[in-house]
Amino acid sequence: MNTTTNGKTGMAGIVLAVLCLAATGAHAEPLRYVPSVSNPLFNESPLIKTEIRPIYIHHQIPDAFLTGGGNVDVGAVQARLAVTDRLAIIATKDGYADIHFAGVLPDDNGFANIAAGLKYALILNEQTGTVVTLGLRYEAPIGSLKTGGISLQGHGDGFINVFVTALQQFDRLQLQASVNANMAIDGSADSSLLVASLAANYAVTDWFYPVVEFNVFSVIDNGSRMPVPFEGFDLVNFGATNAGTVATVAAGARFRVAPNLLLGAAYEVPVTSRKDITSWRLYADAVITF
Repeated sequence: MNTTTNGKTGMAGIVLAVLCLAATGAHAEPLRYVPSVSNPLFNESPLIKTEIRPIYIHHQIPDAFLTGGGNVDVGAVQARLAVTDRLAIIATKDGYADIHFAGVLPDDNGFANIAAGLKYALILNEQTGTVVTLGLRYEAPIGSLKTGGISLQGHGDGFINVFVTALQQFDRLQLQASVNANMAIDGSADSSLLVASLAANYAVTDWFYPVVEFNVFSVIDNGSRMPVPFEGFDLVNFGATNAGTVATVAAGARFRVAPNLLLGAAYEVPVTSRKDITSWRLYADAVITF
């Protein structure tokens, strides 16, 4: 197991923030559904909705990385089905990725793994604007993405993901926080992660919501598949033997263009000296609710 002191301190702070959100009793307007834009795999909204969410991600690889740079373009569709006002079935990972390197490794494309599960709102208080939700997902290792004989998806036995996510609304300001334990079933094939997110959005109007989001990806149990000091976190998993913690900040906005349609865009960069495979990212999505 490999966790830095700073990583542990940061994660403890995120957990404390989630608990504080749950305990807050401030008066709020009716809850607005403004899900986070960045980190769509792990930063799950605590609200229970039926929706379809097509997502596009452009991921830029640092020039200093061993491939000499490159980029990854990902297209995916998430789906959520509200069974009751507190319980939802979620399908949050799938999609197709197209990878272009700077010549060291061959370009390739393929399908990502598929992840699905359930989430349940333990606390759902419209009067105080407070929501706390627990969730469980399984990621099946059925993806085909690889390069140079290296499996980027479809290796090992998959992942079990347990998460808590919370929301507190203060009139126009909305705060969200989530913590995920993404545990590799085969610890020799894949790395296990602790992932945390904090996000804020503000209702400038009833259709325009600027967003600022902070994400932390920390390896808590290294794999033994590849003897490298970096990890792919949400996008891919290398089963690295010596990976650590990367934190990012994203800024962007959501736009409500119809009562049941939100558009979103954000730009994300690492804020730690460690960047691994991330130079920067662009996100664009649509959230169609039913």
